[in-house]
Order: sequence, then structure tokens, then C-alpha cells
Amino acid sequence: MSADMQRGLAGYGLTEARAHVLWELGTAERLTQRELAEVLKVTPRNVTTLIDALEATGFVRRTAHPTDRRAVVIVLTEQGEQAVARMRSEMTQLAGLLFGTVPESDLHTFRRILNEVGARLQELAKGEPPMVRD
Repeated sequence: MSADMQRGLAGYGLTEARAHVLWELGTAERLTQRELAEVLKVTPRNVTTLIDALEATGFVRRTAHPTDRRAVVIVLTEQGEQAVARMRSEMTQLAGLLFGTVPESDLHTFRRILNEVGARLQELAKGEPPMVRD
């Protein structure tokens, strides 16, 4: 699946990292470079490199922050918005192919289990002991 995703993104002129930036901007609409670094869990320098590439290819633009002269706000261009819309559409189509015949009650159970496993993974990543549930 990863190789297929990389081929699909390459068709749009994107890498996984650049697509992740677009996805986050599509969710938040506008973020500063510092906020993006926090969300992506990368260094500000890494975000600068990603934004430079996305700006050069027309997916994002840098704008002045309305209240902080030192900060730069990153926004999607029309091309970036279209890319995010395509990614959402393709994810919805894939979800339909993967889960279209699964009964809703099973999907509910599956989501609940995934949420529990995700919460445990986050606890482990923080170095906290896992919560014991009955």
C-alpha cells in the first residue's frame, strides 16, 4: 500500500512528507511554520525545506501573520486545496473498497479497538505505564 500511495502522490508531484503538510493545512486551513513543525513533530528547519518546495511548486504560499511580525502563516493555494480535495476523495474511495461490505456494528467495534490500541501506543511512547482496563 505504501508503494502504491507513493506512486499516486508522485503523479501529483508530491512526496509523503509534502502531502502530510498539505493534509495538515487542509485540516487547519492556516498554520505558522512553528505550528506546522509541532504538528508534524519535525524541526522548524525541516518545515522550512518542505514549505520551500511546496511554495515553488504552487501548492502553498507564505503570508504575513496578522499580529506577529516575526511569524509567517502558511496557506494553501487553489492548487493545494485541489490536491487536498483529491486526497480526501481517494481516501474515501479506498475506505469504501476496504470496508464497504463490513456491517456497521463490526465497523463500530473495529473503530473502538483501534482507538484503544492507539491510546495505549501513545501511553507507551510517553513512557507511561499502560492503563489497565477491566
